Amino acid sequence: MGRDTKSLRDRLEAVGPALLLAAVVVGPGSIALSTITGGTYGYTLLWVPVAATLFMITYTWMAARIGLVTGKTFFGATRERYGDTVAKVGGVFGFLTILAFQAGNNAGIGFASAALFGVGDPVLWAIVFTVLAAAFLWLPSLYDKVETLVRVVVGIMLVSFVATLLIVGVDFSAAARGLVPSFPDQASVLLSLGLAATNFSIVAVVYQTNLMKENDWGPEKLADEGLDSLLGIAILGIIVMTILLTSAAAIFGTDAQAFSAQEMAVQLRPFAGPAAFYLFTIGFFFASLSSLVVNALIGGALLTDGFDKDPSMDSRPVKLTATGAMIIGTVAILLSQGAGSPTELLRAAQALAVVAFPLLGFLILTIARDRSMMGEYTNPWYVNVLGGLGYLVIIGIIVNYLQTVLAEFGINLLG
Repeated sequence: MGRDTKSLRDRLEAVGPALLLAAVVVGPGSIALSTITGGTYGYTLLWVPVAATLFMITYTWMAARIGLVTGKTFFGATRERYGDTVAKVGGVFGFLTILAFQAGNNAGIGFASAALFGVGDPVLWAIVFTVLAAAFLWLPSLYDKVETLVRVVVGIMLVSFVATLLIVGVDFSAAARGLVPSFPDQASVLLSLGLAATNFSIVAVVYQTNLMKENDWGPEKLADEGLDSLLGIAILGIIVMTILLTSAAAIFGTDAQAFSAQEMAVQLRPFAGPAAFYLFTIGFFFASLSSLVVNALIGGALLTDGFDKDPSMDSRPVKLTATGAMIIGTVAILLSQGAGSPTELLRAAQALAVVAFPLLGFLILTIARDRSMMGEYTNPWYVNVLGGLGYLVIIGIIVNYLQTVLAEFGINLLG
């Protein structure tokens, strides 16, 4: 009995790092784009979050192995393999990308709070929760507290969004057809790449190496982390797919429109009743809250790590830069007319991702295959294949952003 209990506790502890990444990826941006996708194309693009989750698992697995085998953080390993300049560039662009997403998280918590409590201005709520989140960052022994917060929040999100879907209902035959890859039109290609970008986050993935070091784990954890990366990130995929299915059932084929999570919640009230509205809004609130905290921590750690300083959660440089990210995110929504839309604020993050995503993806792939650093633990061939396919998706995400920019000048990259 004692052995089984300890084994279960160890398993729950091991899955924590991947859950932490899931908590930051499931935020206002991924919820908004999942809502738009389901409301616009129904179940047709359900395969997109499935594929994005597979690639996210693959890269998270590689990053975990880099941390476990080398005993280094991501930019520590990068510094050894490619030198100090590349590590600094990666740290700066990783932080800037996270910083842009932070504005969406600040806006999201404001909108979710106003909708959930039914009173107050979203901007005011955003300021209140930013202050509370910043105070939370300065607590001692922060990693344990963050993991506890993440486990609670992810559990609430999963229950809330799944319960909402059960109330709304699912067309299972249509959902099954949506698992077959297809694009109804050109616009769906661009939307799919945008959805993939919010669920397959290379910037979040690289932080997995830091989490291995936070736990002081080594090669003895390789087998555990393989399975636990799969389980933790799979929960991310389930949540995103649940939101898409809910939007497809409640919005697609009706005259209603939902281009954000808050609009989705409003549409659920007349369609499925107040219970669905509150369940969905609770899920949105906690998704925004977890992203608000963890996203800032990741950005602070990546910048600190890039400049070869202590990237642990309890280090003063990480706490300072993470707090700064939260403040800048709040200033951004104050300057963007009524707190702005999380979807609109993602554009700045996509701009910075043009540099960050290809660079960080390249570094993960090459370091994970480097025998001088990884020894016998280099990637097996099938992981290299999945990693290569995932890198093509990264390039597609970048092309999608460039297409968005060039379209403003009447240029269409897709012909």
